[in-house]
Amino acid sequence: MLYSKVFAEYIHKLLQEGYNIEQFIEGGRSRTGKLLMPKLGLLSILVNAYKNGACDDMSIVPIYIGYDRIVEEKSYLHELGGGQKESENIFQLIQARKFLKKRYGKIYIQFHEPISLNKLQRIYDRPLTEMKSKEQNQLIRNLGYQVINAINRVTVVTPHAVVAGAVLNFSTDKFSYSELVAVNEIYLNYLTAQNVKMADTLISDPRRVFDQVIDLYCQRKFIEPFAKGKQKESVDRHFAINENRRLNLEYYKNNCIAFFIPAAYTAMAILELDAFRFSASDLHAGYEFWQDFFKYEFANDVENRPEFNVRKSIKVFIDNAVVVPHKTLPDTYDITPAALRTLNLFSLFLKTYLESYWIVLSYYKRNPRSTAKPKDRLKKIAARGNRMFKRKEIDRKEALSKVSYQNAVEFFTSKGIKGSDDAKKIEAYAESIQKALSHLRP
Repeated sequence: MLYSKVFAEYIHKLLQEGYNIEQFIEGGRSRTGKLLMPKLGLLSILVNAYKNGACDDMSIVPIYIGYDRIVEEKSYLHELGGGQKESENIFQLIQARKFLKKRYGKIYIQFHEPISLNKLQRIYDRPLTEMKSKEQNQLIRNLGYQVINAINRVTVVTPHAVVAGAVLNFSTDKFSYSELVAVNEIYLNYLTAQNVKMADTLISDPRRVFDQVIDLYCQRKFIEPFAKGKQKESVDRHFAINENRRLNLEYYKNNCIAFFIPAAYTAMAILELDAFRFSASDLHAGYEFWQDFFKYEFANDVENRPEFNVRKSIKVFIDNAVVVPHKTLPDTYDITPAALRTLNLFSLFLKTYLESYWIVLSYYKRNPRSTAKPKDRLKKIAARGNRMFKRKEIDRKEALSKVSYQNAVEFFTSKGIKGSDDAKKIEAYAESIQKALSHLRP
């Protein structure tokens, strides 16, 4: 308590003196490749200092820093699978010299437009000085999500990320070069329509950089070429995913996943209607359900309503001939059987997380409420996940994620699910997960 008060006073003094303050809104580096949920402790101290007159205004500048490849890839994936983070030591520093000789591609730095607290508080009914504690906490929470979303918006999509997404979102582990090109083009068209910032190479010469990434992934044994059928030489090359390197591909896919999530929610809502005609309003409930379900995985858009994101996704689907506006009925759209595959390709961005949450829900279904420590519970969940994967009850090895298990536990706990005693709630979510997964199977 004393430390926090001293630290708060220190921050107040720094702002008073006009110093810039650097904050890592996630609280640490992501081991999954996507942004973590915002940590609000320091942000709350900053807002309180502003409220108490430390400065006339405070501008928060969201900054994105990304890489084509990361040096710590191996250790990140070790931790993601449940391994312990190794403490830094002098031997690691000496060994780090060998990494300086390797080529890791480009570093990307992007700045979002500053967020002014003066402007932000005008959105609310009253200024900060008149807000009650609950109202101020809501403002800080929304501000945290706003910062995360701003970082996502200026994220640079790399060819490594797009290709990884295309590779992992096949229904099978084997695919041809031409099939990979087709999926890659669908994703690039979507990103272009959304005005997403992409690496220069994806804009100037996408096919060339696409081939380079394929070659790199083959060299690193993420994917492996093979001869299909009796012919050793084929016009179309074929590849298979290396099962032991799926986590590597998942990490790079997650570098761009935030851009695809609104389309994934919308596509899933369309598939769940199980009809070839729908209205935009038919999708709102489904979109809101999945947005709430994955609220600990992906930062909610606090600036736009689900209706806005649904219409934005539908517009892109129209531009790419996935859905067609009805000629006479307003706000009504038709889909064709051929378009179902494209909807599936967007929904598949959710499959890994659906399987992770299914593992956790299966654990709760079989275990009564207990006072087990969180670490012990996660170990049991991880053990169950490994058994389910071996029995082929789940398809994706990358679903065996410690981070996703923790997020799933937090979500189900928030919904009052703590063990098999909560059978009705468990059954309701189990039905939703299985229904969604049924649309994503070959």
